[in-house]
Amino acid sequence: MRTENGVRVGLAGPGQWATVRQVRLAALTDAPEAFASTLDRELGFDETHWRERIARGPWFLAWQEEQPVGLVTVGPQPPGRTQAWHLMSMWVSPQLRGRGAADQLVAAAIAHVRAAGGSSVTLWVAVGNDRARGFYQRMGFRPTGIREIYPRAGAPDLDEEKLALDL
Repeated sequence: MRTENGVRVGLAGPGQWATVRQVRLAALTDAPEAFASTLDRELGFDETHWRERIARGPWFLAWQEEQPVGLVTVGPQPPGRTQAWHLMSMWVSPQLRGRGAADQLVAAAIAHVRAAGGSSVTLWVAVGNDRARGFYQRMGFRPTGIREIYPRAGAPDLDEEKLALDL
């Protein structure tokens, strides 16, 4: 577990499903416009779903003292392949933004991809989320020119742009 600026980041296991759920629900509450899923949808996921979700790919949690303050996951795209990976569910508590926790989370995900032999990481960022876009570009991600409108049940459609990082 890497510690920096009083924040530590580590890989979450299925036994930490309740913490991953807690942070993911906080993210969906704080920034519903930034995610393809919705709070209502994920409130319905049971323990088995969360354990299976975590077991499918690496999830990283950021902690400040004993409080979880951030989250990110990354997975091969398409599943089963190891060259191209996709970063998802990135979120940091508003109280920690701008203090390095996001950098640590993304760095942990990228390190995992490199160790797995991955050659690239992509992500989708909501159009209009200039702060997130600027952060990802600072981390080395570049626009691909690909945009997508993602329909969400019970929420406005999500307009996103794909960014990519070659490793």
